[in-house]
Amino acid sequence: MRSRHARTLLIFSIDICQMRVYTYIMKRTFPCHCTTLRYAAQTLTEVYDRVLAPSGLKVTQYVLLESILEDEAEQSITDLAQKLGSDRSTIGRNVHILVRDGLVSLSRGSDRREHTVHVTKKGRETVSLANPLWQKAQTAVADTLGSDQLNMLKTLLSQLEEMSI
Repeated sequence: MRSRHARTLLIFSIDICQMRVYTYIMKRTFPCHCTTLRYAAQTLTEVYDRVLAPSGLKVTQYVLLESILEDEAEQSITDLAQKLGSDRSTIGRNVHILVRDGLVSLSRGSDRREHTVHVTKKGRETVSLANPLWQKAQTAVADTLGSDQLNMLKTLLSQLEEMSI
């Protein structure tokens, strides 16, 4: 999984059949910290998407479905956006894709502007299929980084979330 541009980042490539993780160090760094983090997030998202491909879900869809199922009740799009730390329009677009695919259904909430989301039977079956694939991706990342580095990464990312200028 080599990019056109060499960069100094740790890249994960997962062979879905063997679930072997290959890493390589790229040779160029970005001068912008934000760009470096976005590139790393994009790369990791691609890994999860590739592993989840047999289920037909992308990682964003899987996390959204799991978040709805977590409370075992219908949730509004606004509540989901707050729960996932995203904006309402992004969650709304992702929900509409899941509606199109028959994985969730929408109904009117307490007022006419609010919509609640419910996972369908097909959605539950898809999540059941995707969960072991997601677990494999989680394990691959944890094995690649090791628990100390994974905990450090989480700590550093939390610090960035709290940053203010």
